[in-house]
Amino acid sequence: MILTPDQRVRVFVSSTMTELAPERGAVRDAVLRLRLVPVMFDQGARPHPPSDVYRAYLRQSQIFVGVYGESYGWIAPGEQVSGLADELRLADELPRLIYVKEPVRDRDPRLAALLDGIHAASYHTFRTPGELRGQVEHDLAVLLSERFAGSAPPQPPAVEFGRLPSFRTPLIGRDVELANLTELVTEGAPLVTVVGPGGIGKTRLAVAAAERVADHFRDGVRFVDLSPVTSPRLVGEAVARGLGLRTSGAVPAATDVAAWLRTRRLLLVVDNFEHLADAAPVIGELLRTAHHVAALVTSRAPLRLAGERVYDVPPLSEEATDPAGSATVRLFVDTARAASPRFALTPENTAAVVELTRRLHGLPLAIILAAAKVRVLSPAAIVDHLGDQLGLLTGGARDLPDRQRTLRDTITWSYRLLRPAERALFDRLGVFASGWDLDALTAVAEPGGDPLTLLEALVESTLVRHDAMPDGEPRFSMLDTIRTYALERMRDGGQWEVAHEAHATHYLSMAQAAEPHLNRAGGPLWLRRLELDRQNVIAALDWLLDGEDTPRALRMIWSTWAFWWRRGHIEEATRQLDRILGQDHRLTEAQTGRALLAAGIMAFVSGQYDRAEDLFLRALPLLRAAGDGPGASFALGPLGQFAALRGEFEQARAFLDEAREKGENWQEGLYHSRVARLKIAEGDYDEALTHLRDAVEVARAVPDQFVELIAHYTWAVWSVDRGEQAEARRHLVDGLALGAAAGDEAAVAQFLVALADLDSHGEPELAVRLDAAAQALRTPSNEMWMRAFVAPWPATGLDRAATRSRLGPEAYDRAWQSGEELGIERAVAAATARR
Repeated sequence: MILTPDQRVRVFVSSTMTELAPERGAVRDAVLRLRLVPVMFDQGARPHPPSDVYRAYLRQSQIFVGVYGESYGWIAPGEQVSGLADELRLADELPRLIYVKEPVRDRDPRLAALLDGIHAASYHTFRTPGELRGQVEHDLAVLLSERFAGSAPPQPPAVEFGRLPSFRTPLIGRDVELANLTELVTEGAPLVTVVGPGGIGKTRLAVAAAERVADHFRDGVRFVDLSPVTSPRLVGEAVARGLGLRTSGAVPAATDVAAWLRTRRLLLVVDNFEHLADAAPVIGELLRTAHHVAALVTSRAPLRLAGERVYDVPPLSEEATDPAGSATVRLFVDTARAASPRFALTPENTAAVVELTRRLHGLPLAIILAAAKVRVLSPAAIVDHLGDQLGLLTGGARDLPDRQRTLRDTITWSYRLLRPAERALFDRLGVFASGWDLDALTAVAEPGGDPLTLLEALVESTLVRHDAMPDGEPRFSMLDTIRTYALERMRDGGQWEVAHEAHATHYLSMAQAAEPHLNRAGGPLWLRRLELDRQNVIAALDWLLDGEDTPRALRMIWSTWAFWWRRGHIEEATRQLDRILGQDHRLTEAQTGRALLAAGIMAFVSGQYDRAEDLFLRALPLLRAAGDGPGASFALGPLGQFAALRGEFEQARAFLDEAREKGENWQEGLYHSRVARLKIAEGDYDEALTHLRDAVEVARAVPDQFVELIAHYTWAVWSVDRGEQAEARRHLVDGLALGAAAGDEAAVAQFLVALADLDSHGEPELAVRLDAAAQALRTPSNEMWMRAFVAPWPATGLDRAATRSRLGPEAYDRAWQSGEELGIERAVAAATARR
């Protein structure tokens, strides 16, 4: 993605650069005076084609300012319009402020025609740059107050699946290890396993190596943390979740991962594999399938796979000509200064620091934990206290290797230095499976006291990490080694039941708060929040179901059903629903109806239509008897589709009419698309068109992007059947933009395949690129959800053999490789350029 220079409100400035240079400066000054960000093509050199740059900049801008004089602008080779005209067209959905210089001597007729065709924009003339600056500043101020005041909630930053974790301190003393590990990865080893005991710094070293070699992989680096995974059979799904892929349960999750990786050239960093050794063949099979993917795995033991290169991480070196210059001492000093800025290494305390790091066997985590205590103890006092602990503690297993016993004892020592209230909070924080925010902290902490103050003490002791988030909201977590210790303390201290119950109650409340927003304007904010806490929600569901609190588990998963589906976690939702239905003796008939309905929805969107129909038919009488109209509508819509597919059109219409009668407003849009699909099958194209228009109108009024996306695809199918190719392309492009805005790879791929088919006759090379881009985005599971809602495309897609013969093998292969590398942003730009 080509990011704009700043992520505040962005104003895209479009004009010719030479003719209107003074005017461009005037607009820039006006934007800056309002503390907004001017986005201008000439802000800096970028290693991309000009059209890619301005299209990317436009996609990230909120306001468009166009300034025009005489020139129509330059037309790039292979393009039909100038960049100036293309920018204006692409900004059609943005609020547009248009300024035309008058008088001029010789305006290009093409520019005159372009200006005559402008609609839905603020249009002014100006004479001088000074006059223009005042107009722009005034118009922007009015626009901001009218357009954005009281608008929908701001869009949250997207959850960055697979993003490498960030660390707040530099990597110290690992130059040799980093060079060695980098060489192993770059010399072509498909699998490199970084091994060593807990606390040795495997993750930190692996992340540093991944950052260093990222440029060697076209698609960069993806990071997957397996620490929350409890069973080897869940590794494939965990990797899919870490990559942001849909899973369905209809196919193994590892199959989805393999399909997605097959066209990628990336480094996959898999962290904390040691407790899942039986799943090592999953990684081996992925690497055999994805020939251009390498894996960097951290574990306490090798995976024992063919082709594996093992790198054993040594302890930090204590060797140095000057003791103060050793890696262990430098790490201690760096951490100590972070805890107490006034700390300094002096001739008086150097010997104590050296002795301390020696006793800690060069374990980075143990040194960090000890160094954090300089706020209250001198290095000599830490040596004394730690010496007593290592000699006298009996809580840890004495048959552990020295380094592991040392780490455990160091954690215990750090724990015992906490005040009682801090210890109590530390114990309870072990209940969080994937970090927590301040609301969750308050919910889980013991009543009374100040949990934030206690948390600050745990952060200062380095027992808790403060994680940097893209939106700046505070979030906290524990290293897996420390969380394991906290869980032990929680169980031994009698807090197990209380902490887990508070945890489950909090996430049930969060799920219920999210429910009314997930298909509304605030949906992205709540979807992101649920994604961040997905592991906590799963842990809460497990707790409730282990205790057979089935009604509350059902309330949690029903409240979040849209999350599991829209984020592609169908397999996990299905697993939880199967457990709920296995405890249906604890549910009322109405609750059982909702559980069957939820299971049916998950089966429907994962392509398991026989199972879905059975579940819907079992749920429907229970929902009708309970007077649950919206629930019944959920079941009736797909049942109408199934009846239509069997040619039972009268029964299908009856189901759909009842669904419309009982459904909510957003379901009205789906009703019209489904009836349109039915009428297309019957050959009644006029009535189908009426319903399609209603479907788009309802979707935009709600608003609901998903319903509108379905309507556009169905309308495109209608258009192809009627031979209206241009109309079909227009709706495909509109739907493609919606799918891309939602980050929905499945929808984007479906629309690209259809566009490739339409473009195959007029622009075969573009068609090949779009087809290849679609295949790179497709996995078995993500293909299924749109197929559940839309009519099949009238053609089978691009005829690859015929197109290859037409273009020639070399040109075809070049276009295909180019398409595989496009990704969503550039594929959408390529498809929409020929609107």
